[in-house]
Amino acid sequence: MGIQTRPLVTMIPLLLLAILLGAWAIHEGRRQQLETASALTSQAALLARTLGPGLEAASTAAREIEENTAARVLEITRVLAALGHSGRIDRQAAESLAEQNDLDSLALFDSSGTPRLAIGQPLPREVLAPLQDLFAGRADEIVIGPQLEDGMEHVAAAVRTTAGGAVVIRVHAPSSMAFSGSIGTANLLERLAGTGSVLYIVYTMDPGGQKLEASWDGGEVPAALENGGRRSVRGRDIFEVAVPVGAPAGYRAALRVGMDGEPLGKATASAVRRTAMVGIALSVFSLALVFIALLSRARTVEREESARRLAEAETARRRNERLAAAGALTAGLAHEVRSPLNAIGLAAQRTMRTNGPESDCGRFAAKVRREIGRLEAILREFLELASPVGQSRKETDMARITRGVVDLLADEASAADVRLNSSAGSGTAWVDFESVRRSLINLVRNAIQASPPGGTVELRATAENGWALFEIADDGPGIEEDLEEQLFDAFVTNQAGGVGLGLALVRRVAEEHGGSVTLKNRAQGGALARLRLPLDQAETR
Repeated sequence: MGIQTRPLVTMIPLLLLAILLGAWAIHEGRRQQLETASALTSQAALLARTLGPGLEAASTAAREIEENTAARVLEITRVLAALGHSGRIDRQAAESLAEQNDLDSLALFDSSGTPRLAIGQPLPREVLAPLQDLFAGRADEIVIGPQLEDGMEHVAAAVRTTAGGAVVIRVHAPSSMAFSGSIGTANLLERLAGTGSVLYIVYTMDPGGQKLEASWDGGEVPAALENGGRRSVRGRDIFEVAVPVGAPAGYRAALRVGMDGEPLGKATASAVRRTAMVGIALSVFSLALVFIALLSRARTVEREESARRLAEAETARRRNERLAAAGALTAGLAHEVRSPLNAIGLAAQRTMRTNGPESDCGRFAAKVRREIGRLEAILREFLELASPVGQSRKETDMARITRGVVDLLADEASAADVRLNSSAGSGTAWVDFESVRRSLINLVRNAIQASPPGGTVELRATAENGWALFEIADDGPGIEEDLEEQLFDAFVTNQAGGVGLGLALVRRVAEEHGGSVTLKNRAQGGALARLRLPLDQAETR
């Protein structure tokens, strides 16, 4: 047992080495990724700190310019609303006012929302929709915009008149708003995208949901990753980072930066290469040790198998020598003993006939005849030791074998008040019918004799994995532990009056057929005998 476990003990350090190697490889790859990702995150944070004040100033300036522009447009609309109320605006005056103030559109509505006067371009739906609040009295003034149309930004304003109507004007963005666009956040982002390691950049500010973005190729920026990380965008390896930046008072702003992920990929590939080189070296070394351990184990197993076979052969030789000696002795004594036994039997039979079975001489003669029968049965067992086994093997139906055994022992089982049940599956076995039948008779008879009155003996025959399996189970007391390994030796028995040759003959039949026989205690009580024989001629030895 110690020799068998030694190779396993040798392999344990190799398994631990393989586990440590895998853990080191995973750790090294993750370390390189974390270091590179930390460097890219630091770059994004530095970019945010650098851009933060500029973005905040640009956003503030653009917002102030927009507010001033909206205030100017609203003031013009208020003046027009006052003129319209006084009735001093007709079409000619409206056209003059539109030209003087560079208005794109000017419209006067009555209280029902019907246009009473319209100058310039038609008002878009985005401007008309909010006017319902004016007509319904929910608002007095509305500023709409700036709105982008045909590449130009427009601002619209509407003022409710005292009569319940409205005056609406729409103008294109003045030069001040164009200037704010040139210095604003969007322009700054476009200049940054595609420079250095920045591939795309997104600026968001809340409340208000302002969102400005730019990419290295002018394409659409993908949706944000929930926790950042690596992604592929239009064939580019990108590492995304989101960092907060400064914002005007009352607002929150953040930058989402897509950094060039090529350095991260190179670092990961480098870590994988180093890990692979070390892993290959250690693997070769480990495989060499494993090969040596397996070779040593194979040789150990081979030596143990040879020793086992040698021990079995020696045991079989001694057993066969004993059986051969018993057979030779039987063959010599059978002729010498049978003639006197026959003569004694005839004399006992004549005595019974002359004196009658009820007389003292008749009873003694009957007893003599019974003992002569027992001696003849013992002689038959000894003669079976000397007779050849398995000389006429052929395909034999397993059900036929079990039926022959049950038919022969049914009366014996009934006399002992033991129920004898049998079942057999389909299939044939390559066996000597007579010798196998005798073996099963011995096993079933032993089971009947061991079972108490009212007990049951089960004889089952099945085919599995190329073998015919005959099982005999009983309800008896089982087998004594000190006899379990010796029951199949000649002259060993646990039955009063037995000679101890029946199980020895069964084992001889099993081995001559290339099979085996076992007899073990059952967990639920009683004993279970298993006789295993080959189904196919190719399995016999």
